Amino acid sequence: MKLSVGRIFLIVGVLSFSVMIMAGYVYFDQRTNNQPPQLSKAETSNIIRENEEDIFKRSDDPVLGNPNGDVTLVEFFDYRCTYCKLVHPVVMTLLKEDGNIRYVAKEYPILGPVSTLASQAALASQIQGKYAAYSNALMAAKSLGDDQIFAIAKDVGLDPIRLLDDIDAHEEDINAKISGTIALAKTLALKGTPAFIIGDQLIPGAVSKANLELLIAKARSNNRKD
Repeated sequence: MKLSVGRIFLIVGVLSFSVMIMAGYVYFDQRTNNQPPQLSKAETSNIIRENEEDIFKRSDDPVLGNPNGDVTLVEFFDYRCTYCKLVHPVVMTLLKEDGNIRYVAKEYPILGPVSTLASQAALASQIQGKYAAYSNALMAAKSLGDDQIFAIAKDVGLDPIRLLDDIDAHEEDINAKISGTIALAKTLALKGTPAFIIGDQLIPGAVSKANLELLIAKARSNNRKD
């Protein structure tokens, strides 16, 4: 399947980046003159509260788990991120076992054009009602290239030709969505993936199930106090 350049690349104004893998977190270094600042925990919490609509309540964000859950778990991820792939089954198991978590997926492709195409395709898959299955399958894939992205789509019951057409037809909206997530990540001074937000806390890196459970329990307790 031949893809046009316009289908693959999302222009986000980033000149170049390098990637480092450290301690459960894929870091990227945007080589621009306007890098995200280093924020304190209190500053990060304030920014989360100031941007809670964009973080927790955007109508165009894919939502998994329980849409009416009493706690919202937000994740910024890239389908080619090693640690995103490692933590993904942990998160999905937690959603199933708990049953009352609202999970917001932030498509945040930072690892090049293949990552961008995967996110474009995943967002477009919502039109065919297959986002959850497709996103899970993309995350489970050991490697991703253009061909694999559309082969996986077929495997989960998507029509790959229609998917490609939907990417084209909704390219402006999809790219605006991804650009918005990248801008939000910059506001939060994210340095890589995965990154989670629960309540007013930002948790970078792959997190254990036990730690996620503790953070969710704390958020529930705070919600009851409010």
